[in-house]
Amino acid sequence: MSKKIIPLLFFLFSLIAVNFNSACYAEDIDNVKPGNAYLAEDSILTFKLLDPLDSNTAQKHDSIRFVLLNDISVKNAVVIPKNTVLSATVTKAHGSRIFGQSGLIRLRLNDYKINSVHTLHFNDDFNFRGGRNYANMAASVIVPFSGLLFKGKEVNYPAGTVIEYELDDNLDLGMKEADLLAICTQ
Repeated sequence: MSKKIIPLLFFLFSLIAVNFNSACYAEDIDNVKPGNAYLAEDSILTFKLLDPLDSNTAQKHDSIRFVLLNDISVKNAVVIPKNTVLSATVTKAHGSRIFGQSGLIRLRLNDYKINSVHTLHFNDDFNFRGGRNYANMAASVIVPFSGLLFKGKEVNYPAGTVIEYELDDNLDLGMKEADLLAICTQ
């Protein structure tokens, strides 16, 4: 019986350690140079939009600004302080389409200059989808295939909307622990 409990306890403790340490340093981590500080995938970024996000009006190369509502930090070292205004560029946008396709806005965060030496490069796009229009899909039950002619929902966030975004992948900060700690003491 103890042979089964020990691996289970090891698994639970390792799971807890991973969940409580979302920002850490790389050993052998995907998309992170060994030894670099990084933000772990599944880290939550909370921000408030200064400009609206609307899939009907957004166009490629538009700029969207927002304010961070929490610090982005690694090991108690603040990389980007809260209340920092950041910007992103629209890389793809379209309104909803027939056959239930939702509106889409894809944003690429612009680089953030941490200090005179280090710049944070956001590699992945932030994707916002409008979702399915389930009322229209229900109509297709009454009149078969009629739901195929309806559009999906739009992306529509007015300025001032607070959004929590979960990172899809690890974000390499491009610096070693010593560099990060030096930033904290400046």
